[in-house]
Amino acid sequence: MNILNLRFELTNPFDRWDHFRNLGSLFGRISEHKAWELEHSYYSPLLIDIDAKWTHRTDHAGIEIGIGLLGYGVSFRIYDNRHWNHTTNSWEEHDFDEYFKTNS
Repeated sequence: MNILNLRFELTNPFDRWDHFRNLGSLFGRISEHKAWELEHSYYSPLLIDIDAKWTHRTDHAGIEIGIGLLGYGVSFRIYDNRHWNHTTNSWEEHDFDEYFKTNS
């Protein structure tokens, strides 16, 4: 469920390249079920980009804030690494470490 979703975007209509590039990211774990990510990217048509999002009771729920200027953008998010089960109205946990060991 989206609690808050604000977005402002101003694009360059004359940009014919439509070029995207991920310039790097950092991530880590805060607690057993909470994690964080910091990403830096370039997307050529964006002149100004402001984004704020807060989700609850959905897969990877949390907060995300992004800001961009002249194509360069930075976004930061704190999220839950579990999935939300709408049938049982509770969090589901998946053991991804075990999954990757048996499927690699």
